[in-house]
Amino acid sequence: MLKDILKEYKILEGMVPYNISMQSEMHFHRGTEGQLIVKSSELNQGLIEEFKKANLDIQFSDAMLEIQWAKLLLNLNNSINAISGLPLKQQLSIRAYRQCLAMANKEALNLLKIYQIKPAKLTVISPDIIPYILSLPNSLFKIISHKTLKIDPLARSSMQDDLLSGKPTEVDWINGEIIKLANKIGKEAPVNEYLLKCIKQKEKSNSIDVILAKDLKSQLSKLVNK
Repeated sequence: MLKDILKEYKILEGMVPYNISMQSEMHFHRGTEGQLIVKSSELNQGLIEEFKKANLDIQFSDAMLEIQWAKLLLNLNNSINAISGLPLKQQLSIRAYRQCLAMANKEALNLLKIYQIKPAKLTVISPDIIPYILSLPNSLFKIISHKTLKIDPLARSSMQDDLLSGKPTEVDWINGEIIKLANKIGKEAPVNEYLLKCIKQKEKSNSIDVILAKDLKSQLSKLVNK
């Protein structure tokens, strides 16, 4: 979209790995770790210098499609976090919410496999293993996540921020992208369709009424087992 609009500019694909939540009108809080990744180009050195001025690390890659899909898989939790109304760390401590995310991830991974896209490895854990780790009992998940996933207690998804402030969310570019991928290959994505529908309803009602973990898991499980 940017390339179509800003034809006179050099537009590079990029990926922001960490979570940013708005604590107040002028206070943005970085709640997780990671390094910015940008598509390799002749601008690499200049970008390194500019980002250093802002105390930001940056790395470059020629595999941005695989990186962007990997980030999108992680971002499938945005809608679940918004539905929960909880900070990210608290939401991910509840197994039923994690199992909902695992279902959304498995659905997306199956579609990506058919489409012959292998998501990049953005964390120490490969994307195809993440759904199984998410489904682990709390005691085991806590041990693994303590070593691999550092989340600030204040962090929450930008989608939850948008709902709280009455703004349209980015759900069409997250869960909606999985639905588009399914349509391209003649498949369905019922889990991601349901999550998108929930967020759209919240946008219309201008509310963030929570759906309890067990209720959301029950509904998604029915769709998976149809």
